[in-house]
Amino acid sequence: MDATEDGEKTKDVETLLGDPKKAILAIAIPTTVALVAQSAQSLIDAMWVSGLGTDALAAVGIFFPLFFTILGVSTGIGIGAASAISKRVGAGNKAEADRTAAHAMVIALIGGAVTTLVILLFLEPILRVIGSGASEATIQYCIEFALPIVIFSFVFMMTGVLSNALRSEGAAKRSMYVLVMAAIINLIIDPFFIYGYGLGWGMMGAAAATVIAESISMTVMLYWYFVKKNLYLKFRFKGFKFDVSIIKDIFRVGIPASFQMVIISVVSVFMNLLLLKAGGDSGVAVYSSDWRILSVLTIPMMGISIGIVPVCAAAFGARRFDKVKIAYTYALKISILSMIVICAATVILAPQMVYLFTYDPATEYLRGGMAQFLRIAALMLPFMAMGTVAESLFQSLGMGLKSLTSTIFRNFLMIPICYLAMILTTGLTYIWWGVTLSEVIASSFVIVWSFFVLRIIIKEFNYERELARS
Repeated sequence: MDATEDGEKTKDVETLLGDPKKAILAIAIPTTVALVAQSAQSLIDAMWVSGLGTDALAAVGIFFPLFFTILGVSTGIGIGAASAISKRVGAGNKAEADRTAAHAMVIALIGGAVTTLVILLFLEPILRVIGSGASEATIQYCIEFALPIVIFSFVFMMTGVLSNALRSEGAAKRSMYVLVMAAIINLIIDPFFIYGYGLGWGMMGAAAATVIAESISMTVMLYWYFVKKNLYLKFRFKGFKFDVSIIKDIFRVGIPASFQMVIISVVSVFMNLLLLKAGGDSGVAVYSSDWRILSVLTIPMMGISIGIVPVCAAAFGARRFDKVKIAYTYALKISILSMIVICAATVILAPQMVYLFTYDPATEYLRGGMAQFLRIAALMLPFMAMGTVAESLFQSLGMGLKSLTSTIFRNFLMIPICYLAMILTTGLTYIWWGVTLSEVIASSFVIVWSFFVLRIIIKEFNYERELARS
């Protein structure tokens, strides 16, 4: 049953509101595949751009924090919308779910326009600050690459909201289809846009290919919602007026979620400065390269954590706290187990994993250090699963500030521990242990906190229900 009339539930919605374990898997598995596709898409540009030379490849890296900021705003609005929409779907209030979806789209369009305007006004100064010390050729490459992406920021905002809207009604497979499609399209058209046997637009062509791939993905989702109309949600714009309560509901989770990505970037800057002092360029190279590997290894965990938001939000909206607890504990279980398996594989295969970054004679000397850090960092993966899934629970319950507080604690605790390791010991080994220890301590605290919060919510609900009966 795909096509819907107003109020008629799709199979995806029925799954979302049904067995919480099945709902988690139904969303987590396609989301994991989509995340793999997104990771591949970020590598595709770097792969094709590398043919333009070292300056061009460096330009992609310099622009990344700015691009990460755009994606951060997009992701924040999308997660906030998913939480708010799923809560209303769970409560059986389709009209409010539709209104919330419409608000999310309008916010995405406004957010895209504001982002474009602000970044365009200060684009070159920002890139020169981020790329301090880079050659003039690299900065010009940065500007060429940045312009199409910044001008079409709204495309990334819309894609983020629409893909999360699909997940909010349980249609994660559709979200997966369009994101995988975008990655494949980008892979195919990139060389045609970049090199002389095609359009020959160079760096601007690489960015244009990414924008086109995202635009096609966005268009397909708009077609499903506005033309084919075979999804549960309907974006109602007739007589549209801003509702402060809906905006607050979206922003309550969305703004903290956006800041969470900014926090991660800020901590990375501090860690780079610390590592430069402790181990020079080699220390930064080991740390940044291994985190790229770790970001791929944690994709299953991220897919599960994203799946929690609509499932627990829908259960919360239906006031089914038993389902919230079942979904949360099940997500924790499979996330931790998956990370234990990946941890064991990483400890065994670390030298082979780091080979991709050290196959060249110029970087071969890093192989031993990278394998060592990867093996030590792998030990924190099960604990990282706890912290990440707990943060998603907070987001599903509309507790964005608690999720942000958790992210700040989990990330910033790393800095003083690693700093102490640097001044009290020699070499990088103890800093690597500091990274792992900080995650173990912080995530252990966060997981206990999450169950404490959940227990209080259930207790308050049961008390209110008893009062209503009496």
